[in-house]
Amino acid sequence: MTFKRIFPAIILTLAMMAAPAFGGGNYKYMQPDDLKIRLDTNQPTILVDIQPKNAYKEHHFYGSIRTYAYPAKTERDTQSLVQAVRMHETTGNDVVIISPRGGRASKRTYDFLVSRGIPEEKLFILKGGLRKWPYKKMLLNIKGGCK
Repeated sequence: MTFKRIFPAIILTLAMMAAPAFGGGNYKYMQPDDLKIRLDTNQPTILVDIQPKNAYKEHHFYGSIRTYAYPAKTERDTQSLVQAVRMHETTGNDVVIISPRGGRASKRTYDFLVSRGIPEEKLFILKGGLRKWPYKKMLLNIKGGCK
């Protein structure tokens, strides 16, 4: 066999092996209506808010863990996510990642939390993030009032 024939097979094998370690693109999303039901019925849920500080001040969920981890690219960004891992280890509750748009930063956060031991069946990303959250009156601002 020649190198030209073996090389593509090696690359494909390595890519398939690496995919599960990084979430494999199979991210689980929670629809806003489903999260609202959870919150309205007081289902135990860990809300991990990764918004930047100024965005968090403008709107966040009561009881969410503020991490300011956005954009979740560096070790410094993800350092604050360890508190969510500890809370999950203690409670075993489902974890919902709250971000501005529910995009790449949420996926990086998801991958980080999975790498730290949170099972994927317990982990969700809020679909559309806070930008698409239809129940704005449920959000708090830093002054403690509702919007």
